[in-house]
Amino acid sequence: MAFEPRFAVAVEWGACAGVALPDVAPPESEWPAALHAGERAFARALGDARRAAWIGGRLALRAALDLAGLPCVAPILPTERGAPRLPDGLTGSISHKAGLAVAIAGPAGHPPISLGVDLEQLRPLRADIAARVLTERERAALPAAGPERERVVLRFFSAKEAIYKALDPWVGRYVGFQEAEVAFHPGGALSARVALAHGEGPFAIELQDLGREAGGHRQPGEQGLAVQVGAEQVLMLARARRG
Repeated sequence: MAFEPRFAVAVEWGACAGVALPDVAPPESEWPAALHAGERAFARALGDARRAAWIGGRLALRAALDLAGLPCVAPILPTERGAPRLPDGLTGSISHKAGLAVAIAGPAGHPPISLGVDLEQLRPLRADIAARVLTERERAALPAAGPERERVVLRFFSAKEAIYKALDPWVGRYVGFQEAEVAFHPGGALSARVALAHGEGPFAIELQDLGREAGGHRQPGEQGLAVQVGAEQVLMLARARRG
């Protein structure tokens, strides 16, 4: 079955869900019923290369909203910056990589917060991206050259991508890699701080590495599904708020 649910799990900030992605979207008659009519119309206009990932992202986001007790009856179409446009009072984010679309959703809250998610495949890097992506302090924390160093670099990269998505509703612009700094602590805890080049904020950032917490094992979700984030994947969540 195309777009098969892979996991749905409650998290501190709402819920996170994943949907399997086919290589190519099937005929519309096989699209899941959970896809809103307005989303179907938008998906029809997309090229073949984008359609499967776009549909899978919306299905993952709707699954996360449902699990969080926040069903959305309106179509979830993109903003001018490509993020999902959710009704007032809701926040969410989507990411996808080969074979999997993931989303996080939750209440926007009072005072308001925004959420971001990023999914990465742990893989050998074709080039060393550390100098471009990491701050000097982050580079100093890297292990010696080798596979472990590449895994840590990708975790930094994924954390920053999740942070940028969480910040986007507030700043509405591309945020450079050097504007956020992430630290990994013993026991798997993460922290982050941002110093935005245009003076926005201040913002408080929280991070959660769901892939590390899953540890490649199955965790029961509230709807009987399971987290299926393997050791070859990183799944980072971020929450941003003013303060």
